[in-house]
Amino acid sequence: MQKVIKNLVVIGIISLILSGCGGVTALSALSTVGGAAASRVIEHKAGYGIQSPHTIIDRVMPSVVTIISELKSVSTQRSQRFTRPGEAILPEPNNNAFQSGTGFVIEENGTVITNYHVVANIIDKSNSKLRVLFSNDSIYEAKVFNYDKISDIAVLKIVNDENKKFPAITWGDKPKLGGHAIIIGSPIGLDFSVSFGIISAVDRIIPKASPPFVPFVQTDASMNRGNSGGPLFDADGEVIGINTLILTPSSGTDTGSVGLGFAIDGQYAQEIIKRLESGDKIKWSYMGINYRLLDMEETKRNKLKFGSSVIIVKVVENGSAYGVLKENDIVQKLNGTVITHKNFASMVARLAPGTTITLTLLRDGNIMDVDLVLTQRPQ
Repeated sequence: MQKVIKNLVVIGIISLILSGCGGVTALSALSTVGGAAASRVIEHKAGYGIQSPHTIIDRVMPSVVTIISELKSVSTQRSQRFTRPGEAILPEPNNNAFQSGTGFVIEENGTVITNYHVVANIIDKSNSKLRVLFSNDSIYEAKVFNYDKISDIAVLKIVNDENKKFPAITWGDKPKLGGHAIIIGSPIGLDFSVSFGIISAVDRIIPKASPPFVPFVQTDASMNRGNSGGPLFDADGEVIGINTLILTPSSGTDTGSVGLGFAIDGQYAQEIIKRLESGDKIKWSYMGINYRLLDMEETKRNKLKFGSSVIIVKVVENGSAYGVLKENDIVQKLNGTVITHKNFASMVARLAPGTTITLTLLRDGNIMDVDLVLTQRPQ
C-alpha cells in the first residue's frame, strides 16, 4: 500500500494518499501549538490480568512531564518580500510563541527526553523559556542540552541547583505484537489522561515522514496532539518508545486519534540518546550501498528464510563498502545479528562513523565474513 506525501508541516499535518483505500489521510506530529493547554502522552502496555492497571500508572506517572516551551516575545511583523500574483505566502517556521508536549525523566539528575519538534520553536532563541511540569504540580525550568532533528529526539536538563533526585523511567525490551500499551498524558490540554491499547506493529517505517532508518512502534492506544515526546510503556511499566506521530483522516479539520499512533522504537532511541548525552551532534554513518528484499525465487535458490537477509543491487563509489561488497552479495548478519530489509538501515544508523563492523555474506554460494569501517554520511 503506497503512501504519497503531499504536504509536510513540522508541528502540523502531513497529507498522505493511501492507494486502494479510497481516502485521504494525514500524519500529524503530536505537540500542541498556540494557546492550548500543555499536554503529555504515554503509551502503556499495562495489561489486564497481568497487573492491575492503576498500580502501573501510579508507579510511572511521577516520571512523566509536560513540556512547555515558549518565546517571551514574538514579533508579529512578517519580513517583506516580493511575491508573484497568486503565490501562496507560507508561514514562517518555528515562530510559535507557545508549544507544549510531553517528556519523561531518564535519569535521577533531571535528564528529560522529548521530541525535537516539541522544543523546535525555542532552539537557538535567547528570548525563550522552557519548563517541565510534573503530575504533582511541581514545575521546574529546563534547558535544551542536545537534539537531533533527523531522529526527532531532544535531551533536556532540568535546572537542578538543589541536586534533587527525580523519579526516572526504566527502559524495556523490544515489544511483541499484541502486547498491551498504555498512554498517560494530556491530549489536547486534558492533563494526565490515561488510555489503553495494544502493539499493532513493530519496525514500522514511515516513508517521507521520517528517514528510512528510524523505526516506529505502531499502537491503537488513543494518541492526540500534545502527546509528542511522551513514553510508550509496556505491560511492566517500562518504556518501549517515544510517541511522535499519528495518522488521521484529512477532512479539512483536525480529526484526532483514529487508532493509528507511532512511537520511535525504544531500542533505537536509546542508542541515539547515548550519543546525544555526550554533548556532540549526531554524525550519521554511511556504507554507500543500495539493497532490496530477496524475492521468493532468490530465497529458495539460496535456501534462506523469506524476509531475512538483503541483496546488494549497487555499491556507490567512494562509500565505505566500495571494494568490499559486490553487487548480488547477500548480507545475512551484521556483527552476528540477523538482518532484514526492515532493520538493516536502522542497525547501521545506530553506529557512529569510524565504527568497524563485520558483515556475514553469501557470495557465489559461499558464506564469508568481511569487515568494513563506516564513514560519515555526505551532507
